[in-house]
Amino acid sequence: MKLNKHDLSGSKPRTLLEELPQANRDRIAHIDFTLLFKGEAVRADLVARFSIAPTQATKDFTLYRELAPGNIEYDQKLKLHKRGEAFEPLFDYDVVRTLATISQGYGDGFTGKVKPPLACEAPYHLNKPSLSIVAKVTEAIHKGKALRITYVSLSSGETTREIVPHTLVDNGLRWHVRGFDRKHNEFRDFVLTRIKAAVVLEDSRLSEAELETQDRQWNRFVELELVPHPRIEHSEAIELDYGMTGGMMKVEIRAATAGYLLRLWNVDCSETASLSTSHCQLALNNSAALYGVQNLAIAPGYIQPA
Repeated sequence: MKLNKHDLSGSKPRTLLEELPQANRDRIAHIDFTLLFKGEAVRADLVARFSIAPTQATKDFTLYRELAPGNIEYDQKLKLHKRGEAFEPLFDYDVVRTLATISQGYGDGFTGKVKPPLACEAPYHLNKPSLSIVAKVTEAIHKGKALRITYVSLSSGETTREIVPHTLVDNGLRWHVRGFDRKHNEFRDFVLTRIKAAVVLEDSRLSEAELETQDRQWNRFVELELVPHPRIEHSEAIELDYGMTGGMMKVEIRAATAGYLLRLWNVDCSETASLSTSHCQLALNNSAALYGVQNLAIAPGYIQPA
């Protein structure tokens, strides 16, 4: 684990943390991670995550407070530990790996870069959101609160708006947050890297219309039938690439993310599969399944029926 050079400036806390047994360091990292991305931490979570006694969890929180007194405050009314106003993470978090962890559920408070057991090269990420912005978004999702953001869009430029986020989404090219946009009174996607500032509105109250359960595009699933592009001569190669059965692959996906998948995989969505095979190796076999799906402007070759 890599210590954050912006904190632990004194030699005593730095030495204390570095000399802790790995099990203790893991629990301290978990507290740090949870405070950063949820804005709060409870003893019961530590007990359940690491199968330790409540007394040990209490000691861990006490130790964390000794290491970083400005990072943590105890709320007597709510009976939980809150992120301090002067919070500075004890560890350096790699934003790409952190988002991967968050997308799989709040888990280990891992930090830094871990070398894989076997040689493996991952794609280079051109799009890396700000860790502080991600933390505010995840805190709002966890607490069920609205978020005031300064957002820059291609169509409107910089605006300030309130959103009610419910899910972080990796569309294969970049990360965005799905949520209710109070300005336009509808659910939308917001690219994380275009959020310049974010503030959790602690006193906000959500209406039923703003909840994830009311996001129809998110809760609707469509089944796409993908086939090798009909103009590819040796279609078996494509069938092997995608593990197709009977020359077809069926993919069930949320309507809200269907357009992203079709663009990412360069699926020819034109009625006559007329796009170039140099760009599209797959074709959509059941365009009728896209009826009512909203984000299809980015689907290759798709034309909305009149």
